[in-house]
Formats: sequence, C-alpha cells, structure tokens
Amino acid sequence: MGNFSVFLSFLIFIVVNLPAGGNAKLSCPRGFELHGLRCYIALDLRASWPKAKEYCTILGGKLAAIASSLEQRVIAEILAKTIGKTSNPLYWLDGSDMLQSSEWRWMGDHGVPAPFSYTNWSPGQPNITNERCLEISYNWQSKWKNAHCWVDKSFICEARAVATEGEIINDILQDP
Repeated sequence: MGNFSVFLSFLIFIVVNLPAGGNAKLSCPRGFELHGLRCYIALDLRASWPKAKEYCTILGGKLAAIASSLEQRVIAEILAKTIGKTSNPLYWLDGSDMLQSSEWRWMGDHGVPAPFSYTNWSPGQPNITNERCLEISYNWQSKWKNAHCWVDKSFICEARAVATEGEIINDILQDP
C-alpha cells in the first residue's frame, strides 16, 4: 500500500504542476534529441564501456538502456541517422553481465542494476565468452551482441526530458 501511495502522490504532483492544457514544452540536454519523454544522443567519440558511462553522466544522462520494442525502434532510427557519418558502426549500450556471468542487466546510473525486460540479441548471442558489455550496430539491423568492455566504441546516451518549468518528466516506468 505504501508504494501505491507514493506513486499516486507522484502522479498528482505531475498533473498539478503541468501548465494548463497539458502543453508543457519539453527540452533535452544540449545536443540530445527528444523522442517521447526521453532524450538521446549517438556520439561518434570512441571510448571503452566504463568511460562511455562516465561521458554520458558528464553530459547529463546515462548509457542508453532499451526496455521495450518502442525504445528499440527509437534507437534504430537514431542509428540509421549515423550511416555515412561515422567510421565505426558499433555503439555501447548500458547492458552488462559483469555482476553475474550470463545474467544481463541494465547497469543504470545509480548503481541499481535491472534485469532486461526486453531483448534483441543477434542470432547466437550472447555467446559464452569474456565479452561482458552490450553493443549495438545498424549493420546488424540494430541487433545486440556482447563485446569486450575495454574496446573503444561509439556510444548512445539517454536522459530524461525536462519541462520548461524545470520539472523532470518521468515516463512513470522505472528506469531500467
């Protein structure tokens, strides 16, 4: 009952604080693109998976996590826009099985890993190797593969959209 009360209070807070007519203008951190209530950026910088996580944090976000087929389509659209603009089609996502081999989780930005609720693995993936981090590529129809974490790759960051009044708009679902 306690969690429901918190959830209900949160919903009431959002409704009360949105401008009349529900026409809140959403914005993203500089350079990010707005997609629904989330902001994304595909960076052509090269970094290891741990460094990519740091860079996303510095930019006001986190490595992207894909929790649904809708988010998968958004990421695929973003990757399609990079075709011909980058020499490296491989991008880091937030997934890893570092905590427990073969148990893939979104590592998150607050140290609370979440199991995958959606997957889009390439055939034969993840394979049993020391490749503990998650990559995606438009060359693989935006399918996922496990990869060595210390190899430099491009990466995709995500952030929450923010209303013009400065309130964070959360899409009610927990961040993966």
